[in-house]
Amino acid sequence: MLLAAALSGAVVLPGAAGCARHAAKQETGKPVEARVKAETVVVGERTVAETVEVTGVLAADRRTDLAANATGRVVRTFVERGDHVAAGAILAQLDARSAALSQTEAKANEDSIAEQLQAVQTDCARDVALLAKGAISQAEYDKTSSQCRSQASSEEAARARAAEASRAVGDASIRAPFAGVVGERFVSVGDYVRPFDKVVTLLAIDELRLKLSVPERAIGAAHEGTVVTFETVSMPGHVYKGTIRYLGREVREGTRDLIDEAIVDNRDGALVPGMFVTAHLPTGESMRPVVPKSALVPVEPAQAVFVVADGRLHERVVETGTTVDDGVAVLDGVTKGEHVVVHPTPDMLDGMAVE
Repeated sequence: MLLAAALSGAVVLPGAAGCARHAAKQETGKPVEARVKAETVVVGERTVAETVEVTGVLAADRRTDLAANATGRVVRTFVERGDHVAAGAILAQLDARSAALSQTEAKANEDSIAEQLQAVQTDCARDVALLAKGAISQAEYDKTSSQCRSQASSEEAARARAAEASRAVGDASIRAPFAGVVGERFVSVGDYVRPFDKVVTLLAIDELRLKLSVPERAIGAAHEGTVVTFETVSMPGHVYKGTIRYLGREVREGTRDLIDEAIVDNRDGALVPGMFVTAHLPTGESMRPVVPKSALVPVEPAQAVFVVADGRLHERVVETGTTVDDGVAVLDGVTKGEHVVVHPTPDMLDGMAVE
């Protein structure tokens, strides 16, 4: 009996030890779940402007491809691309020697005919007195009067030719019709230009025109004086403003939109004509959830936030709307009262536990 008991004990003890080791393995071998620290904020609601997104293109307030309006060889240029010029500034100079000679000749001819006209007018005045006294016949008077009229016409034609010659001399100096910036220069010294050849492109850009493609469903929201906000592809994050001044009056058949124009203050020169923009046209107001800008995570082609619920992270794709101070209105994705992570880190993943 004692031997059996001893054997029995020898059998039981190793089994008990094996069970203990298995339990210990379960405790020590269990994977520890990763947890992250997250600073959160409660989502609130604010009254925000409802907008519709439209596309647009910036254009110069005034733009001209300035032509030579004269014939001649370019002897000097005064501007380069990007130069700012005042109204009336000389942009290029043509060879004016031939025009100057023509002007001198036309002026001399004008002076000669004017002297002749003065002499004929003296004769006419004298013949009027003689006719009244009966000293000359009506036929003689009519002949003198005809000469006076003919000479007066010649004098008028001579003045016109002199003025044209003077204009040709003036046109040899190609001037800016308004203050602006040179977009491009088309001529160089030595080029021979004709009246319709382009010399420079001149742009007035202190104010720009934002041409907005307003969809048919949003036409009623666009009024003169409505302020729109917009961003450019080249400068993301910078929000600019424009005020609608000119309203289109015809919906384009192919695209079902019309073109309205907003005026944009560009005295700092930050914007340039031709830029493509995405604009927001206000359509009214409503209560919307607002999250901090720092809570947004880029998720192509949209944005997302991390919501903390039941101790875990939940990644939500959101549709954002109007910017409000340092926050962004959310059209869809989160609701008032939820907790969103303020400064999400790259290691945060959907479903992770939060400390």
